[in-house]
Amino acid sequence: MNWGKLLGKTSVPVLCYHNLGGNGVPRESFVSQMRWLKDNGVCTLNQSELRRFLEGETLTSPSVMITFDDGFRDLYTFARPILKDLGLTATVFIINDRMRPNSEIGFDREILAHQAHLDFLLTQNRSAWLSLQELKELLEEGVFELGSHSFSHRMKPTCAPELVELPTHWAYALQSGQDGPYSELKPELAHPLWLANEQRQETTQEMISRVQNNLEESRRELEAQCERPVTAFAWPWGETHPAAEQAVEKAGLDLRFTLKRGAVDHKTPPGSIPRLEVRRHKGLGWFASRVALYSRPWTATLYSGARI
Repeated sequence: MNWGKLLGKTSVPVLCYHNLGGNGVPRESFVSQMRWLKDNGVCTLNQSELRRFLEGETLTSPSVMITFDDGFRDLYTFARPILKDLGLTATVFIINDRMRPNSEIGFDREILAHQAHLDFLLTQNRSAWLSLQELKELLEEGVFELGSHSFSHRMKPTCAPELVELPTHWAYALQSGQDGPYSELKPELAHPLWLANEQRQETTQEMISRVQNNLEESRRELEAQCERPVTAFAWPWGETHPAAEQAVEKAGLDLRFTLKRGAVDHKTPPGSIPRLEVRRHKGLGWFASRVALYSRPWTATLYSGARI
């Protein structure tokens, strides 16, 4: 089917990528996807253009927004020339404490995201991530815009230790070698944390203050380092919480992206923007069909409910 002929202009698919190659979307697939967008007249929106669309401005052509979570170095070594050559733009959501010092050598091979996070957690190895200098080059070229993905992007204990077996997720690495029981870990911004010294869970106000501090520090540091405003935010792991949403609002990050699926149209609140995660095993047919289906509110709503 020629999905390009079915593209609409009343909803904006917001695409979410992480690393390219490795255990992410294969690089050849990413190139094919970006060329398909270009060949079918699909424009990429920046943050300001998306804001205006959410406020009621009409699109003149089918449009998407491209986003990358985590800030892996392959944006600099691989995605950058592809997007630049095709005249496409994207937003990168940076984790502050993963940013590589300019003096450290970056990773040039394809990245395994879980291994990169594990190496950072165990040894503070940041070779898989962008350096500040590389990030600034991406921003100055105008191909990428900047957003926050939190200061620290961790999972932390939310209750007293009770797990008999240690899960294999990289977030549990610091508990490896310890005797059980183990603490269950959840995304730190989306859950009240367990205060071990006091044997209780955070109150709502304590959670709001903690999350607000995390995001204010992230925003403040990124703005100082990159000399540009930061008002966009992507939830780590796509998880949210009512108290955390209050904190993000107070931190001044008003354009907020989830991993929920759905239409992005004039009715979409800027504080809860759905995204379509592009995964490694999906072919070009899937990609083209989803861009077309999510370019109209009614089909986006239908398919987001079916999740196929």
